[in-house]
Amino acid sequence: MLENTGRVSFLFYGLFIIITVVAMVVAYRVILKGKIPTDKLEKMIELFKYAIVTVAIGTVTLIVSDLFKEREQDVKEIEYFGKYVDEVENVDGIAKRFLLSRYFSVVAPSGPLQEAWRAYYDTTKIEYEKYLQDKKEQAVLDTLPKLTPAQEQKKAELDMRIEQLEAPLASTVKTIPQTVYIQIADEDQRKRGNDLRANLNGGGFNAPGVENVGRKGLYIPGSTEVRYYGEDDLAGALRLITELKAMNLGLKIKDDPVKVKKGKVGTYEIWFSRS
Repeated sequence: MLENTGRVSFLFYGLFIIITVVAMVVAYRVILKGKIPTDKLEKMIELFKYAIVTVAIGTVTLIVSDLFKEREQDVKEIEYFGKYVDEVENVDGIAKRFLLSRYFSVVAPSGPLQEAWRAYYDTTKIEYEKYLQDKKEQAVLDTLPKLTPAQEQKKAELDMRIEQLEAPLASTVKTIPQTVYIQIADEDQRKRGNDLRANLNGGGFNAPGVENVGRKGLYIPGSTEVRYYGEDDLAGALRLITELKAMNLGLKIKDDPVKVKKGKVGTYEIWFSRS
């Protein structure tokens, strides 16, 4: 069954135009040669007029009718899709969403709607396979009597990813702001640190304070750097670098965030350089 009836009608209409033009050329050449008597010629012209007008009207009617049918089909597909939007959003977890998307990728009406379901199925399939792998790693760590710091960090990352994938898409859980600790190299930078803190708190982060680590004798980086802990925190770290550059703090800023091993997933540190 052809999916786009309007396109099919248009092709038929184009074919009709070609046939009409060819017939007119043939008739014109026959008339020029004088092979047809005048009385028969008039009847032939009337016949051509009747045929052209009749077929043209029929073709136009077919096009209009098919366009309305195609429009009606599009409306039904939209209603069909909308019927299941709430169901998809509230399905608990990636496992059920994967099964749901696989089902509708097969039974949805052919055309754009089915293609959309197939694309969603491909996405959920990748997420579901990753979810199964994370569950296996989580189960192994749960059997260990005591975890090393690296294993604890790994388990925290796994727990967070699994929790996200098991939640409904339309989750009503309030998102907790990500925490950013600001470390300055000397006391002269405190005002800039407080300005950064206010900017971050207004932008959805939680910056609890500004700490002078220079007087503690800790390592001070050559360029101001953003540190993060979990793999899923990379996007947030890149956003912090953008915020730093936009504020023009007068500091040299490292373009790439630094991933460190020890720390809490979902938190960041900004370490000021001395200049």
